Amino acid sequence: MTATAAVAAPARRDYAALAHELAPVFAERAAHYDAASEFPSDNFDDLVRSGYTAMTVPTRYGGGGATLAQLCQAQEILAAACGSTAFAVNMHVHGLAMIAQLDDPRYEWIFRAVVDDGAVIAGGFSEPGVGGNWWYPTSTAELVDGGYRVSGRKSFFTGFPGATLLFLSAALPDPLGLPMPVGFLIPRPARGLEVTATWDAAGMRATGSHSLRVDNLVIPARYRIGDEGELPMIFLRGVHWAWCSFASVFLGIARGAADLVASTQRERRLQVIDRPLAHLPGIQFKVADMVTRLAAAQAYLSAAIAANHDIDEDPLGHYVDMSLMKVTVCRLAHEIVTLAMQVQGGSGLVSASPLQRMYRDVVAGLLVPPTPDLVQEWAGKRALGVPVLDEPRWEG
Repeated sequence: MTATAAVAAPARRDYAALAHELAPVFAERAAHYDAASEFPSDNFDDLVRSGYTAMTVPTRYGGGGATLAQLCQAQEILAAACGSTAFAVNMHVHGLAMIAQLDDPRYEWIFRAVVDDGAVIAGGFSEPGVGGNWWYPTSTAELVDGGYRVSGRKSFFTGFPGATLLFLSAALPDPLGLPMPVGFLIPRPARGLEVTATWDAAGMRATGSHSLRVDNLVIPARYRIGDEGELPMIFLRGVHWAWCSFASVFLGIARGAADLVASTQRERRLQVIDRPLAHLPGIQFKVADMVTRLAAAQAYLSAAIAANHDIDEDPLGHYVDMSLMKVTVCRLAHEIVTLAMQVQGGSGLVSASPLQRMYRDVVAGLLVPPTPDLVQEWAGKRALGVPVLDEPRWEG
């Protein structure tokens, strides 16, 4: 069965408990999906049937109406079991949350499709050669009768194999002829899309992040998200849903690695000391470093989740703050898993070890745009009172 064949269960509210229920099964399947670079269809069937994918659908449409804190807690638990599954479903759950905050009845059909039909969203905003510059897509849109004709290329279309709805962007010329980004969420079409490269990478191997060519795809106007040109502000206003939930995925991988190593060191023995390796000071020091970094990452993420921002007053500042948090948590997560590998030693490198998969998966957090160097530039300028953007352009 694929995710397209599953139908969502009635919404639950205890999403952390639900994630704990699903995690052991996902952990058992993770090695197979990773080794085969295969999309975790069984996991997505379980996510849909359990109601997990309806988590961020508003309650008035039959969804769970999950808060950001609930979403992040559940995603962290799932990621410790299978990073690829948590990363792929994050495109769906945080995308729904960003659309929900628009509070627009035009999008009721999306929420009904998720709740009633088990619809799953995949996101396609990254493109070759733009460096994460989502505000200036090179894919083009032209007005046609009743809608738009879209053509271009998309990379890292995460979750594509299991998706029934596609969230993508293109540039429509504004009255001055300048590119104006427009977002669409569409039922997966029978034609107009071609997979040009299946996902094959060192980490996050089961996310199905295929590359696609969009070829004269006609999209009815009713599938546009926001008004023409509104997409950048939708991103700015909703970035806390995106960056907090993505940070929680990589924090979850790090926590899973730390827990795995700690449990292993309590059991492993060396003949020369005739007691568990947990008694060695070197092991203790590194585990203490891991615990410290976990606490710092959790505190930063929790503060971002709880922050009461006036987003309309300073949307760019909000975006920079959330981006800096995301980059910092992902960097700490990478450091934690690196320490875990040092503690585990050579046995952590073998293909049978879950730690090897976590080590490869956690690197992806450093690569999710906007990249660390760009975010540091923004944050430094903002702290120094220097304009974050010296010209009217967007990067990241």
